[in-house]
Amino acid sequence: MERKFKTEMHCHTRTSSPCAGATPEETVQKYIEYGYSTIVVTEHLNQYVFNRYDSSMSPREKMELWLEGYRKMKAAAGDKINILLGAEISFPNTNGTDFLIYGPTEEFFLNNPDMIDHDRWWNCALVHNNGNMIFQSHPFRFGMMLCETHIIDGIEIYNGHNDQDSHNQMSEHWAEMFPHLKHVSGTDHHDVNHVPTAGILTDEPITTNEQLLQVLREGNYDIIRDEETRKKMQG
Repeated sequence: MERKFKTEMHCHTRTSSPCAGATPEETVQKYIEYGYSTIVVTEHLNQYVFNRYDSSMSPREKMELWLEGYRKMKAAAGDKINILLGAEISFPNTNGTDFLIYGPTEEFFLNNPDMIDHDRWWNCALVHNNGNMIFQSHPFRFGMMLCETHIIDGIEIYNGHNDQDSHNQMSEHWAEMFPHLKHVSGTDHHDVNHVPTAGILTDEPITTNEQLLQVLREGNYDIIRDEETRKKMQG
């Protein structure tokens, strides 16, 4: 049976990601138009984002504000498309190297509002101790640092950002060197005119984070890579 349910694994909105231009409402409409059943919202989570908030706010209050991107996506989606919570986090002293977290609850973030102040070792342990998974994003984009493969669960082998060269072939070849690593694909959606070109395909729609984690651990999915459309968007 051909897999037909599409899940976006890397998506930002302007509500919580300063570099994004699309609203939650615009993003939901775009993914419905392109036939996706699920979006994992992975807003940027780092010191730069938190430093934009009122300095008088506590870390937990800032985390509450950061969660608004996900919450507004949920409200905009209603029962039309499934919205799951994730994050794209970066840590101090890694030159902006990013990691995708899958499976967390709101309480996970609210109970750990200082996680952006800790290094990748601390955060990978935190993610795993809470039963979640962590993947390195676009590891061969210029300026990124390769992470130690034994502390992560996988690699984003295809990144569909139309304004960035993520050297996807290098990411895929590198990931294949480590059989224990899982592979994901994400559009890295930011803007209204950005066409979804990536994600994973499954037999059934993914409706919960628990189901997403099970699918990823079992490897019961196919990778979406629409490189032809991504290149067209680059003009």
